[in-house]
Amino acid sequence: MKKLIFSCIILFSCIPAFAHLTQGDRLLGARLGLGFQLENSGITYSGTSRVDWGTLGADCGFAYYYLATDHVGIGVDFSYGDFDGGDLFVSSDKVSDETKLLNTMFSTRLTANPSSIFRWYMPLGLGLTFATQKLEIHTAGLDYSAKDTDVSLGWFVGAGFEFDLGRKSTWSIGFETRYNSFRFHTNGLVRNAPPPITGDGNRRLSYLSFQLRLNKRF
Repeated sequence: MKKLIFSCIILFSCIPAFAHLTQGDRLLGARLGLGFQLENSGITYSGTSRVDWGTLGADCGFAYYYLATDHVGIGVDFSYGDFDGGDLFVSSDKVSDETKLLNTMFSTRLTANPSSIFRWYMPLGLGLTFATQKLEIHTAGLDYSAKDTDVSLGWFVGAGFEFDLGRKSTWSIGFETRYNSFRFHTNGLVRNAPPPITGDGNRRLSYLSFQLRLNKRF
């Protein structure tokens, strides 16, 4: 069975199509998926207890590319993330750090096999991330909340595949995963916090996103 699946993937990747990507094409795509944070916020509220900045969130966006060559597209990418910020494990402490992200990026798309109806590609992006965090800490002896917005350099690198909805179709669907990174200065959230709440300065944060895509070629 595994050999059959692998053979089918190779076959679809190699078959030429009438609706393949060519230089001068324009791609407009929308995507919707989930994001998972990869580290804590850097804010400590009790001994070694740290606040998660988002365990799970919705991630959506759209992108526009112009194909400078069959393999290389250049354009822009916009995305929005909304992370709930709840702790991963159940605790008597009511602690959260809700995070909302707006990413505006210049982007490049590298397509491995543009002449196939089943294509593999890698998106890369660099730009600005506008991040707003809402911190809530309610424990025995602590009752604190704060909200702050920070702007930093953000970037992403990903991998994905897509397939055309027919040999002459200009529509395609696919799946994409990304590693996303930005920075957030925690001092704005803990500036007026009572001890033992402390921040970790200008901290790098990152998350993985998994998305379904719909693309239109024209």
